[in-house]
Amino acid sequence: MKNLIQRMQGELAGRFPGMRFEIDAPLEETAEWFLDVRNQDGSLFLVIQWRPEKGFGVSTPAADNSDYGSGPDEVYPDPILATDRVIDLIESGGATEPPIAVRLAELRQGRGLTQGQVAEKAGVKQANIARIEGREDVKVSTLKKVVAAMGATLSIRARFPDGTEREMEF
Repeated sequence: MKNLIQRMQGELAGRFPGMRFEIDAPLEETAEWFLDVRNQDGSLFLVIQWRPEKGFGVSTPAADNSDYGSGPDEVYPDPILATDRVIDLIESGGATEPPIAVRLAELRQGRGLTQGQVAEKAGVKQANIARIEGREDVKVSTLKKVVAAMGATLSIRARFPDGTEREMEF
């Protein structure tokens, strides 16, 4: 029985016969799978990452591989949305958009939340959220609490020059 990324590979290969689709399967079924999408000349056009519990990551790698190990540019928990985006990228020859770094206030505003709403969910006063948003340096535990009040989880990753990346636990 095929998993989601193997099904995606089959659908894409049937739709785009001029491209090559190569799967890099992990040793363990629950680990991360990769699907490389290559142009007719063999050059890497797109990388799709899949973890059964996390969904799909989609990236168009830089020609010099300077972004190797930086994680996916776009993330899709739904396989249909991921497939639709990959089809769009192949048809348009476009590029994925890496996530841009945002400040805490921009993150909150992007979710359509007020400081008061976040404060209420975090169990603090609105003035505390305003102070936290204005700081240059915030404790990880405080940041974790505020991000959770917005309905998200905090993830901190260490990236090394050799491309190795590890998620940190606190």
